[in-house]
Amino acid sequence: MEETIRIDRSGLRKMVIFLVFGLFFMANAKAGLLAPSLTVSPATTNVSKGDTVTICVQSSVTIGVLSSISCQFSGGSFPTNASFTAVGGGALIDLGGSVDAVLTITNFSAATAGTYTFSSSTVGLLGGLLTSTATTKMSVTPTVTGMTSGSTMTSKGFKIQFSGPTGSNLVIQASTDMKHWTPICTNVITGGTVTWTDAAAMTMPGRYYRAMLK
Repeated sequence: MEETIRIDRSGLRKMVIFLVFGLFFMANAKAGLLAPSLTVSPATTNVSKGDTVTICVQSSVTIGVLSSISCQFSGGSFPTNASFTAVGGGALIDLGGSVDAVLTITNFSAATAGTYTFSSSTVGLLGGLLTSTATTKMSVTPTVTGMTSGSTMTSKGFKIQFSGPTGSNLVIQASTDMKHWTPICTNVITGGTVTWTDAAAMTMPGRYYRAMLK
């Protein structure tokens, strides 16, 4: 008794193509053709004017040639009071390789506030270049300042003036012992200042004031 086996060449060709494609994809992935992972800490931060801020960056790859990390500033030219250093990268074949970098800005100000973009690339053994980017956004912490030149006793009460960022909500609080504070005014800052006259001060021997952004 004889049996006849028929081979579906069309289906076989599809299977071969699928296997070749799968092997090619795996080879590319293992050869480091996947973009490196890039982490930035912190991703966003508010910095007080005049302070020093430090941003840590790390790029890593499973297998491949990992380039060093570069940094660009959205505000234009890289600030002169900022330093950026990176260590590692550029090896012929990196196995679990990584690059560490640090961005340090001294005497932080509005001129150095903005978005900093970091980039790192992987070159695979089979060729190709894939780049990853990550950003950190830094801004100046809004501050409120009491203006002694605009604060004085008047016939209607004590007039007090504060300066702050235009468009912000400013809450003025008052206290007689600097322990217990009561909100007495909430205004939107226009033109950089808020002026308020506290009529209750006329009946008190002394009073303290403070303000905060809300």
